[in-house]
Order: sequence, then C-alpha cells, then structure tokens
Amino acid sequence: MYVEWKHGAGQGPKQSEAVLEVFLRWNPPAGMEIKGMWARADGGGFCVCEVASAEAALEATAPWVDAYLEYDMAPIVEIEKAVEVLQKGIAFRNG
Repeated sequence: MYVEWKHGAGQGPKQSEAVLEVFLRWNPPAGMEIKGMWARADGGGFCVCEVASAEAALEATAPWVDAYLEYDMAPIVEIEKAVEVLQKGIAFRNG
C-alpha cells in the first residue's frame, strides 16, 4: 500500500509540533509492516507498507485523523504481477 500524508490547510507551528510529538510515540500496529518511509522537503511525506487489512491501515492513521493530517492511500502491486493481472483483464474484455 502507498500512503501519502500532508498537513491540513491552515495549520501553524503548534499543529506541526503536535504531529511530530505523536509520531515520536507512534509504532505501526499489528498487521502493518513499513517497507520504507520518507519525508518531503515541502512538508508531509509518504510510505510504502504491507497491511493485512483495512482495519490495520485505519489503526495506523487514527492518531492523526480529523486533527492534523490528510491522507491518500492506494493499494500497489509489483509491476510483474500487475502486468499479469492487466493482461487477464484485457483477455476478459476481448472475450
């Protein structure tokens, strides 16, 4: 799964400090394995992770939901497997 986050609109230094404080205490929940995590120089960041369930993804982001960060999450597939799946979709569509 690809997860990207950014600071909510209108946030100031206090909210940024709160985000960092929560992050320093945070650990990925059971069912989530972080493969890599990066910070963006212009604020926010992203990570690539494996999640066992949607509930694990929600638990991972729950400390910041509706308070500090906005999220965009998307499942991702290794390109070799994606090509196989896409070829199956084309074959189905073409009958």
